[in-house]
Amino acid sequence: MCREFSILSHISKSNFLNFTLIKTFLLFISVLVFAYGANGQKIDSLKKALRSSQGVDRYEILFGLAYEYSDVNDSLSLVYAEQAYDLALNLGDSARIIKGGRIKAGELRRLENIDEAIQVAEYVLGIARRLKNTSELKLILTSVATSYSLKAEFDKALKYNFESLVIREAEGNRKEISISLNNIGLTYYRLNDLTRSLQYYKKSLELKRSVNDKHDLDRLLINMGLCLNASGDYAEARKYVNEGLKECDGTCSDQITLEGQYALGISFFETKSYTESLAHFEKSYEVAKRVNNYRFQGENLLHFAKLHLINKDYAPISKYLLEAEQISIQRGYGRLLISTYELFSKLYKTTGDYQNTALYQAKYIALKDSIYSEKLMSNLAQVQTAYQERENLKTIDEKNQVLALQKEIIVRQQRQYFFIFTITCLAVSLALVLFYFSKRQQKVNRELSLAKNKIQEQNKSLESHNKELEDRVEERTRDLNLTNQALSRANSSLQQVNSELDNFIYKTSHDIRGPLATLRGICNLAMIEVSDEVAITYLKRFDVTAEHLSIILTRLAIVNQINNSVLVPASIDFQEILDEIVSYEKKKGLPAQFSITYEIEPDCALISDRTLVKIILENLIDNAIKFRNTSDRQTPYAKINLKKQGNHVDVTVKDNGIGISMEEKNVFQMFMRASELSQTGGVGLYLTRLATEKIGGKISLIHSDTRGSIFQARFPSNLNEVIRERSREEQKLIEQIEKQSDRATDLRPR
Repeated sequence: MCREFSILSHISKSNFLNFTLIKTFLLFISVLVFAYGANGQKIDSLKKALRSSQGVDRYEILFGLAYEYSDVNDSLSLVYAEQAYDLALNLGDSARIIKGGRIKAGELRRLENIDEAIQVAEYVLGIARRLKNTSELKLILTSVATSYSLKAEFDKALKYNFESLVIREAEGNRKEISISLNNIGLTYYRLNDLTRSLQYYKKSLELKRSVNDKHDLDRLLINMGLCLNASGDYAEARKYVNEGLKECDGTCSDQITLEGQYALGISFFETKSYTESLAHFEKSYEVAKRVNNYRFQGENLLHFAKLHLINKDYAPISKYLLEAEQISIQRGYGRLLISTYELFSKLYKTTGDYQNTALYQAKYIALKDSIYSEKLMSNLAQVQTAYQERENLKTIDEKNQVLALQKEIIVRQQRQYFFIFTITCLAVSLALVLFYFSKRQQKVNRELSLAKNKIQEQNKSLESHNKELEDRVEERTRDLNLTNQALSRANSSLQQVNSELDNFIYKTSHDIRGPLATLRGICNLAMIEVSDEVAITYLKRFDVTAEHLSIILTRLAIVNQINNSVLVPASIDFQEILDEIVSYEKKKGLPAQFSITYEIEPDCALISDRTLVKIILENLIDNAIKFRNTSDRQTPYAKINLKKQGNHVDVTVKDNGIGISMEEKNVFQMFMRASELSQTGGVGLYLTRLATEKIGGKISLIHSDTRGSIFQARFPSNLNEVIRERSREEQKLIEQIEKQSDRATDLRPR
């Protein structure tokens, strides 16, 4: 133990000075390398621009140089900060006086010119308050609070820190609130109010972690370690300090390194692990000397003295304490000077020098009473009481806000229930209307079937009684005319019903879509504002149901589009259409691992209606996606194959989904659902059949079981031929009707 302590005690004064000079020179060289390596280009650019700059531009360049050198070369940063500050004063620019004064005060504080730092900071603080410049005000308050804390004027430090906290809480920035909480915790730590200190540190840490803020997290963790050391929880203290050093992990700043090593030294010292303690104090002292941090030089010197006192090696102790005393007096470190006087008293008491013991005991008591005076305690109580009253008012206001919010939630819930009831009524009404028109269509179909049967019976009757036609021609002609009139009326009725149905579907899909979109919007708004989980669940279900209803309306509109579309033959590029469909499905969101592949044979030339072909392919692919197999053991897919077969082009869509029961013969009928997974009311495959038949093709279900389904659509190679053939058939039908009418006229008796 004595051998380890001799590392510092046996360094001669001259060697110590030479060692310091060498380290200072090396520090200067390292600063230059850093400045011209990391940000050298920017600094060079600013210096070059400074030569020809004037007025406001010169101020901005000087401020930028001061900022770039800050924490790199604080002395040089102070030079530029002073020039910027003086120039702002000459310009009479209040905003720039505030900024320049703030950075100047900060550099003065870092260089431990505390009184001058306070003087500059309080001057610009008054300007910032007058201009209500809160962005600068909170920073200046923090700076001047730190300076007063270093002077051991803790009542002023706490006052300014609380004022900064109030501004940051009003802005609601959690990162900045955590900074103020950390500063308040540090002030209470220096007041030895460890309970309050740890309370504010924990609040700061909680805020930083809530927003994942890494800024100064290492410093906060080390501060908590120092506080826990003072509380006697040394294992927990080491945990926080090591966590803080791990945050920067090899890239820690000199300040963090010396504070962290110092905190670990205290923890091991208090647990009587003196060898480990000395190693950490030496590392902290070495960095403090290198960066001219006098406060931590003094703190480490005190602990060197304590270690020698424990080891009863009294010779070097006075040297350490005298150096610590000199630093404390020159730099105004009240707390450090109190500890120095206390340790002097212990040293002289241990060595039996009772005269010096009494002398330093008196100095210790006088200084402690002057710093921790009754006035200080009174001021601290006033500051804490003022802030606590503000917190109480804030709590009352928050409770009032909660009550108002609860009332608003009740009103919103009532509105939501009304909206849900209204939407339910609309949905039921729509279902009833659709049911009504479905029944009406069935009735029309039955009437047409009866009319057709009647015509067939009459034709048979005409054939069987052809020989009696001469005698009964008048009667038969009259019957034929009546029949034709009935048929004409039936056809006219059918056309009218179909037209009304098309118009109804079109108007219904468009008229309901607007209110439905509005209701979905209201539903989404309600989900944002409502906090009741049950209500949110119902609203989500309602939103999904409304979305499904919207999809059904869209499909019904497509039915109307197909029925009334005019065929436009054009050359079909299957590659382009399939690319568009796959891109659209990806935008909608393909299920996980679902793949869509297609193979197009080179000779698949097709002239058809592009819109209808796309509708057919879209619905077949969408059907494969919708009824995919969700088992984790299978990768869902849809494979499309196109090939030429004579005068047709066959499109085959194969999937490995859940399949469709082959007993379902009417899967292509409207509203026929082969699975409960269908969300569009069984309209998809009906659209496919309708569009396929419109262009003269045929759609069929080739195969389906639990291992997947295969659909095949057959398209005529040339839609123009289909159109011509339909035109010829319509012409033939017209000619037959005309011939029948002419024949009846010829057979009528003259």
